[in-house]
Amino acid sequence: MPGIARVGAAVGLMCALGACQPKHDAANAGDSVAVAAAPAAAPVIVTVHARDFAYDAPDQIAAGMTTFHLVNDGPGVHHLVLIRLDSAKTAADLQAAIKNPGPLPGWAVLSGGPNAAEPKGESTATVDLAPGNYVMLCFVDIPNGVPHFAKGMVRPLTVTAATTASAAAPATDAVVSLSDYTFALSQPLTAGRHTIKVETAPGQPHELVLVQLDPGKTEKDLLAWMPKEQGPPPGHVVGGASPSTSGSPVYVSVDLVPGKYLLICFLPDGKDGKPHFMHGMMKTVDIA
Repeated sequence: MPGIARVGAAVGLMCALGACQPKHDAANAGDSVAVAAAPAAAPVIVTVHARDFAYDAPDQIAAGMTTFHLVNDGPGVHHLVLIRLDSAKTAADLQAAIKNPGPLPGWAVLSGGPNAAEPKGESTATVDLAPGNYVMLCFVDIPNGVPHFAKGMVRPLTVTAATTASAAAPATDAVVSLSDYTFALSQPLTAGRHTIKVETAPGQPHELVLVQLDPGKTEKDLLAWMPKEQGPPPGHVVGGASPSTSGSPVYVSVDLVPGKYLLICFLPDGKDGKPHFMHGMMKTVDIA
């Protein structure tokens, strides 16, 4: 879990998983036998490979429900933050803006994505993308305190208008609501494969970083380890939802094994600049 204290939170493979339309003989149109409805289209899958310090990804995709599968090929932690650029702004404009402390400008809209993946790990999340210009970037700043986007880990992405109907949102088995400054679960999480809807309430943007604690470790161990990051970390990151604003849900796919987990938001507060977990946005859950 190197760098978890500053995790905000790739060649690309894009597969369209379209629905197969059922064949129907026009001569039998009047038959009483029911014709099965076509299965719903599945989200487009975009595989993004992360490395030190770049993303390997497509330059252009169609708008709609899109699953981003982040594969971390690098030796350090990375995540994928999607930011939509409104008002004809560019990636260069964003890079200039984020050099200054404080909230992002209004034309830079946090749009989610897969959160932190450890070296040789993976993270998956689905978002509904509107047409426009986006950037993919990494805010992680280890090992030397320099954010990875400042080392070139920024990649423009053009999202074009779709020519076919978008897929529906993935089916979910739990909802995690993010607000100032709490996590609220619709129901207890259990071991196994889950698709979790992560939604941000009106107010500040938030993220969900999932941390699996090592046996016998607690959030106090993590808080004690984070300031200096000396010695082995007390757990490791297992994905989550990258920062998003209200009205932009992120659907996180994750395999959970039994144990103790932390839900954490590391985003800086818009008022005092302190990470949200310092305002209490950290929750321990037991997975059985």
